[in-house]
Amino acid sequence: MIFDTGLTLKDLNFTSFKKITIEKEDIVIGKKNEQLFAFNNTCPHKGASLSKGSLNGDNIVCYMHGYEYNVFTGKLENMKSWKKDATWIEQNDQWRYSDDLKTYRIFLDEDRIFVELADPS
Repeated sequence: MIFDTGLTLKDLNFTSFKKITIEKEDIVIGKKNEQLFAFNNTCPHKGASLSKGSLNGDNIVCYMHGYEYNVFTGKLENMKSWKKDATWIEQNDQWRYSDDLKTYRIFLDEDRIFVELADPS
């Protein structure tokens, strides 16, 4: 289903993003180098709010653990090292695991921004 985000192109600068909620789903919508992107606000690693993060090139950097996801493809691009020193042992192998970021298709009508969400059925 396609939803009106309530945003226009004028609401986003050259490299900015905003969090909105559609159908109880938090979505981050932004613009980088004149290209629009949209992704789920929940970090696939441990669930942090990605809208609290920052952009690093084409990546959103999660404020909590530093994982970086490409805002256009959703792919996990970089994981911050957790080793505090040479003796550091992680809790288990799954601790560092992360899915890719859930991204959404964006549509424009004049300067109004629309996003496509999967049908919940």
